[in-house]
Amino acid sequence: MMRRWTVAVTLAAAAAACAPRDTASRAPIEQGRLYTRWLYGSQFDKLWDRFSPEMRQTFGSVSELASFAGHAVSRLGREHGVVDERVERASPFQVYSRTASFDHARHPMLLEWSLGPDGQVTGLVLRPAPDSGR
Repeated sequence: MMRRWTVAVTLAAAAAACAPRDTASRAPIEQGRLYTRWLYGSQFDKLWDRFSPEMRQTFGSVSELASFAGHAVSRLGREHGVVDERVERASPFQVYSRTASFDHARHPMLLEWSLGPDGQVTGLVLRPAPDSGR
């Protein structure tokens, strides 16, 4: 009987993990990681769907976002690993920050996603990390 219960719990947990989740219900660190995967994977339509009206106005269109972000990501190359990853509150926003090294960057880069209370992207920054010139 115990074995059957363990299998049932494991299957239920696996099903819950595979169930689609609304991005607004995710923790900010999960949202930041998801948006980063989309950025690195050139899934600009998905990012565009999560952009606030102000972010859409900034980029103009999903094709302009793809052109700008795609160029930046391809120039950096592949990420080598996270140096630092955190979420800070800047009320009413959450800011997911990720500092990492890349194939074609001499210094670690800082990627920041500003997230609204509903999970919308309200800001995006990609620049050399502070103190990376040491």
